[in-house]
Amino acid sequence: MKFWKIFSFEFSYQLRTVSTWIFLGIAFLFPLFFSAIGQSSDEAVFLNAPSFLIFITVFASVIWLITSGAIAGHAGTRDIQTKMHPLTFTLPVSKAKYLGGRFLAAFLLNALIHLSIPIAFFLSFHIRTVDPGQLGPFRPEAFLTTYFYLSLPLAFVATACQFAGAVLERSAIVAYIASILLFPIAFPLIGTVAAKLAGNWELVKLIDPVGFSIAGTLDTWTPFEKNNRVIELEGMFLWNRFMWLSIALALLAFTYYRFQLAHPIASTWWSRLRRKRSKHTPAPALSRVVEHLKVSVPQVNRNFGFTAQVRQTLAIAWSSFGTIVRSKAGLIAVGLLAVQMIVFAFEYLEFRGVPQYPTTINLLVMLTASLRDFQTPLIIIPMLIAFYAGELVWREREAGLNRISDTMPVSEWSLYLGKFFGLALIILVWLGFLMVAGIVIPVTMGYTNADTVVLVKALFGIQFTNYLLFALLALSVHVLVNQKYVGHVVIIMLYLSMVFAAKIGIEHNLLIYASDPGWSYTDMRGFGPYLGPWLWFKIYWVGWAILLAVVARLLWVRSMSDDLRMRMQLTRHRFTRTTALTTAVAVGVILFSGTYIFYNTNVLNNYTTASERTELVAQYELKYGKYKHIPQPLLRGTKLQVEIYPAERKADIQGTYTLVNKSTLPIDTVHLATIEAVKTGAIKFDRPFKRILVDEELGHSIYTLNQPLQPGDSLRLSFDVQYHVKGFPHKGIDASVIQNGTYFINYDLLPAIGYQAMRELRGNGERKKYGLGPWAIPSLYNSANINRVMPGQELINFEAVVSTAKGQVAIGPGTLLKKWTEKGRSYFHYTTSAPIRNNYSFFSAKYATHKATWKNPASGQTIAIRLYYHPEHGEHIGRMVKSIKDSFAYYTKKYGPYPYSHITIVERSGYASELNAEPTTVDYGESFTFSSLKDNPWALDLIYFPIAHEVAHQWWGAAQLLPAHVEGGIVVSETLANYSSLQLVEETYGKEHAKKLLDMWRKSYEVPRSRATAPLLQAADAFIGYRKGPLALHALTEYIGKDPVNDALRKLIEKYGSGKPPYATSLDLYRELKAATPDSLQYLLQDYFEKNVYWQLKTEQADAKQLDKNTWQVTLKVHAQKVVVDSTGAENPVPMNDWVEIGIFAPWQKDKKSDKPLYLRKHRIRSGKQTITINVAGKPARAGIDPNFLLIDLNLDNNTKNVKMEGDNKEEFELI
Repeated sequence: MKFWKIFSFEFSYQLRTVSTWIFLGIAFLFPLFFSAIGQSSDEAVFLNAPSFLIFITVFASVIWLITSGAIAGHAGTRDIQTKMHPLTFTLPVSKAKYLGGRFLAAFLLNALIHLSIPIAFFLSFHIRTVDPGQLGPFRPEAFLTTYFYLSLPLAFVATACQFAGAVLERSAIVAYIASILLFPIAFPLIGTVAAKLAGNWELVKLIDPVGFSIAGTLDTWTPFEKNNRVIELEGMFLWNRFMWLSIALALLAFTYYRFQLAHPIASTWWSRLRRKRSKHTPAPALSRVVEHLKVSVPQVNRNFGFTAQVRQTLAIAWSSFGTIVRSKAGLIAVGLLAVQMIVFAFEYLEFRGVPQYPTTINLLVMLTASLRDFQTPLIIIPMLIAFYAGELVWREREAGLNRISDTMPVSEWSLYLGKFFGLALIILVWLGFLMVAGIVIPVTMGYTNADTVVLVKALFGIQFTNYLLFALLALSVHVLVNQKYVGHVVIIMLYLSMVFAAKIGIEHNLLIYASDPGWSYTDMRGFGPYLGPWLWFKIYWVGWAILLAVVARLLWVRSMSDDLRMRMQLTRHRFTRTTALTTAVAVGVILFSGTYIFYNTNVLNNYTTASERTELVAQYELKYGKYKHIPQPLLRGTKLQVEIYPAERKADIQGTYTLVNKSTLPIDTVHLATIEAVKTGAIKFDRPFKRILVDEELGHSIYTLNQPLQPGDSLRLSFDVQYHVKGFPHKGIDASVIQNGTYFINYDLLPAIGYQAMRELRGNGERKKYGLGPWAIPSLYNSANINRVMPGQELINFEAVVSTAKGQVAIGPGTLLKKWTEKGRSYFHYTTSAPIRNNYSFFSAKYATHKATWKNPASGQTIAIRLYYHPEHGEHIGRMVKSIKDSFAYYTKKYGPYPYSHITIVERSGYASELNAEPTTVDYGESFTFSSLKDNPWALDLIYFPIAHEVAHQWWGAAQLLPAHVEGGIVVSETLANYSSLQLVEETYGKEHAKKLLDMWRKSYEVPRSRATAPLLQAADAFIGYRKGPLALHALTEYIGKDPVNDALRKLIEKYGSGKPPYATSLDLYRELKAATPDSLQYLLQDYFEKNVYWQLKTEQADAKQLDKNTWQVTLKVHAQKVVVDSTGAENPVPMNDWVEIGIFAPWQKDKKSDKPLYLRKHRIRSGKQTITINVAGKPARAGIDPNFLLIDLNLDNNTKNVKMEGDNKEEFELI
């Protein structure tokens, strides 16, 4: 038999199968769908840009990968499945022709399927109406490079893995397992090891088989590059393609070596032992067997009642379970779970290099996931459920036993439920393995506080229910479709429709199979208000699952009844009284639970789709944006009576605002913004007024005063607000007021004065759709803007009485004047000694309390320190207090006094670890306290630094120095807070600890990061303010010293720290820094703040020779370049003649924290290559340019090199 005959037969055969065309249709429709709904976040990027093609190709390839294992699996195992292998294996055909023809056919089919992706992407812009301004020129090289460099190699590698697995194991399901090995397991697992353990992101690019790393690098491309750049086969990507193609070829060679055109012989240790025993056990003589053979015919009582059906169901369940467990594919699945739990534990239980305790919350995050979460390692479970459901449904038919088994006196219910229970048992095994991991991980880490009962509830209650619902769906689909591989595809597509339902306009959880509003658990609130709504949705979906089971039972295939018409005819006979009763119960459950859910989500709560919410936001600006700049009275005082009822999940607030006309014109109209989630009662003024408009839908009211408010005059506005939780929404359950852990800010519930610009649409694409102009932060260079602050920044006098349930502590801003108990409730009276920002929070929980004080040695001022925390989270309280006291000592000395008499630190309920600073108050999420620092003295102190950062906000951005609402405002707040806390860390822990913090900032800023950004002075991106800003200020201290920089900051706060206009801007900061910087370094200040400058610094060679006993001469060959990048990403090289550090370091000493610098000085470095020769007193080990990374360079790996000694044939590779 010729090779081409085998190839052509296989190719034409698969081309005639329905599943192949379904795979092709999926690959074709996916780009059409996502190119239609996709939209670039940058308007400067064309919809048909090469970058978008790359992105679509990568994710379309993922969909292909997890659905199309049937092509290679069927090519490798069809003879086994059809039982034709005894015949085909005896034909005169070689292994090379037999395997090669089938593999080539499968690969060519997959290559053609991949070809449909760029074709569909191209057609998507010609079969629908697209704004011509959003399309760029057609670039054929983009399509060619994406296909031949990205798609085709993946098709070859995946087909090779799938084909090899199927051929060697003689099972098509192994082809699916191979797909799962490639995605989603291989890349996340190996990527995590590379990134977390090795710290080498280039290694991630090397091991990525799918192309995620390529899609990830798109974030680093500028708009110009996204529109014009194509994939280039170079660098690590070239080695990636070479490595994976080599692996694929090696796997095919191994398959050729191991495969035999013969019946497989079991080679397990058990089978070998049985064969060995059989050799030494003589067979009894036939006559003796016959002589002693007694035949007894038992009396059989035929019983086909309920008891027999239960026993049959259990027998089928156990047999189905055993089939999966004993299979190699089942063992591989368990192995995958084991490996991923081990590897991903490193990711989930580590943050910025600091170990995290395996608390109950952390374990739940690691071991559980929403069924619709596409970006979790646990996606392997629904994938395996889909595949094993098909294996169980087709088990007898593929073994050729269906014509016998289908004639057995076993009901369709027993067959269906037996296989379902078998699948449920294997799910229990998987969850049991996760449970064991949840027990073993804390034990191995010496942590004993994890709550095993909560893990059991989450895994065997919540997760198990979700997986059972999906298992019912998978089994039912396989029965209905009645084609195994098509069934796999249909299930995967149904799963993807669940994941991406919102993208296709389906958002309500009543319409998305197995969906629920979500749930979470924390130590403070437990499961909180989530389990009730979750349970109602699950009851609803159980009803639908039962209906699916009924339909599957009615259409169950038995013997020759696989024709749909015949199956439909059989439904009349199978629709028994029991089936009718089951159907009625299911329909009743659906109607009752669905009605109750709809009443809660759509009647008691306001259900709106994402597009409707976007339109409401746009309508707010369209209707009321004209009032944006009209004079409004400013809030100068707030007095509140806050009643919190945690058990009832409600809060009632009565308040009075004191408003002052600070403008030069009389004000006769007051605009008020209200909150949709609360009921705002009657608004009253202390003078006659008229209500002109109350728009509850958009949250805007207008009132006119009978007598205008004159400049400098004030008035009082009173209101009452009721926040009462009614029912539950379809998603996003509000946990603002809960039984333990209430937390809300004033803007969540209270009315605000004037038009609220923060409610406006931000995306310019959406704004254009509604006829709105581009959104932008007010210009830094418009002097009129410096008299405005962001909403919530104005200073107010504050007083509040807060009550809560007895046994809880209610916390508000200000000093606690009094607390008392009245009528079974606890009351707390707070007031502020100095004005605070109009941005504050309220808390209520069963807190433990820690009190301390700090006294300013210079002024004698005593500051009260209060910490409120969950009683089980008190390990780091001492570290927090130290950080607070050290912060007050350093900041008051460097920047000026603290304006208040106290500071409050509060733990808020919720998994998030983020901290938030308000005047006199700092709050943090529960997981902030989960860092394990006691056994790791060298780890970055992620308790001390964040607290120091938030305390620094009491000087920068939260209390004293308020930024104007213009570009660069984040520099005046976050940059200065980060810089101040960095200086404190260095002051307390030393320079080496500060270096760890700087390294963390650099890594998160520089990889991956597009260079196309605004200069630091105009920064609007929070990431730039948090990272580039403090890196720039730190570099400045290394060039001009700490004192000049700190003095400049002190002058800044002395000039603008009153909280009154004009407010501080980044230009004001820049002027103070310029005044403190020598003329010779003014260029550096301009490069960091006025321009968007990047340096490209590289040490090409580092040689050394010994001159005498204690002296070595080091010769460095370095290359330097400086470029200025504009907002579009265009790079303009500029001449360089800068001061840059040159460093030479001694070998690493184990008893030291770092390698000792033998030489560290700044040299004038010009553009291009240059050689530097330096004599040092000591043996050098490492040397290079800018070793401390003071200049912004996106490639830090080549700044230094190991020194090569004279006479050595290779570089030293000692750990330094």
